[in-house]
Amino acid sequence: MEKSTPIGLVAGLGLIFGTVAMGDGAATFFDPKSLLIVMGGTVCGLLVTFTIDEVKRTVPLTKAFMGFQVPDYAALADQITDFARTARRDGPLALDGRLDEIEDPVLRSAIEMAVDGVPAMKAGAVLRTEAAEAVAGPGLLVKVFNKAGMYAPAFGMVGTLIGLIQMLQNLNDPAAIGPAMAVAMITTFWGALLANLVFLPMAGKVQAQVAAQAKAHEMIRVGAHAILTGEAPGTLAQQLSRYTGVPAGGAEPTPLRKAA
Repeated sequence: MEKSTPIGLVAGLGLIFGTVAMGDGAATFFDPKSLLIVMGGTVCGLLVTFTIDEVKRTVPLTKAFMGFQVPDYAALADQITDFARTARRDGPLALDGRLDEIEDPVLRSAIEMAVDGVPAMKAGAVLRTEAAEAVAGPGLLVKVFNKAGMYAPAFGMVGTLIGLIQMLQNLNDPAAIGPAMAVAMITTFWGALLANLVFLPMAGKVQAQVAAQAKAHEMIRVGAHAILTGEAPGTLAQQLSRYTGVPAGGAEPTPLRKAA
């Protein structure tokens, strides 16, 4: 599980509400009407922007986001290079027996196309499409979080305006002005808090995850092209090292088997 997101959320909420608890009237911050306006208004705004199915998808997508693991680029490069050595030594059909080793669906598709002898250009186009589909869900989550980050403070201001209008209608009671003003401002507080601690930071994190996945998929595309064109595994390792930042080397390439 990705740890920094829950740590940041818990620490941020603890800091803010710990500060609130040190003052007077902490219970005022949990005004049901303010929460209803901000959270309900944000959800309604999302339903106007997106389809119901898209909004429903955010629940499993958020779970996947919280469980995301950054790809191990060095391990991926080693795996792709090892596949290239097998293909170079025993032929692409030998990779059919190694499909069970592969977890990433895009990498599995690449190796299956290598086994089937799909032309390199066609395989590259297919892999680009599959890579785009693989990040379509997280891409939707980025859009939803960004929109929620816009709507939450906007509805916070709407709630504040509602509270101010109602307060101005009761100016004949000076004792009620202070509490009414406080309640009016609470919606702005919740809108700003949700936008800047939850929605916008999470959108940024998901965008980083999309970039990480895209990098791994580009490495797979490069590896598939090398396997399908019979490129030397050592040359492929050098190409992949540009993505990992780790110089290629270490393992000696497996010698080619003599032709019968």
